[in-house]
Amino acid sequence: MAVFVCLVRAIGPVTHAKMSMAALREACTEAGLGDVATIGNTGNIVLRSEMSRAAVRKLVQGVVTGFGLGPANEVFIDTPRRMAAAVKANPFPIAARERPGEVGVCTFHRAPDWNRLSDGHDGPEQIATIGSHLVVAYPAGMSGSRLKIEKQLGVTMTQRNWTVFCKLTEKAAALARQ
Repeated sequence: MAVFVCLVRAIGPVTHAKMSMAALREACTEAGLGDVATIGNTGNIVLRSEMSRAAVRKLVQGVVTGFGLGPANEVFIDTPRRMAAAVKANPFPIAARERPGEVGVCTFHRAPDWNRLSDGHDGPEQIATIGSHLVVAYPAGMSGSRLKIEKQLGVTMTQRNWTVFCKLTEKAAALARQ
């Protein structure tokens, strides 16, 4: 069975009242997904399935919607191999080591036209693309950034900081080796 990482967008205190991570794990397991584990409290799921990537996304999106969550809580799917490539490339090693909470890894449904972002980027953030991932080093922190990734690219995405992304990558790789 293949291993997938599901990243649910926009999970926080408001959504926790409707969907706990324990309830999310249980619902994904009841839906037929295997070895379901959540990492952290922000909608990070590692699981196994014989279904295609698209089918897993659709199934997990249905689970999330079943908790009464809306379109803002979009599900993105990644694979251990693609994630490991992003971690291995580590375009900002000093920032990743010294300020991992200020390095974001953005996940998209598919690689967008990166030129739309680089053509309009003039901020202090450093950006690098690795396959379908965008890695951003935020020198002034994520919350103070004026970089409007989705607006510039015209697509939705979800972002995890370097520490969380690396933990998810490790967990997915370990499950894939089992």
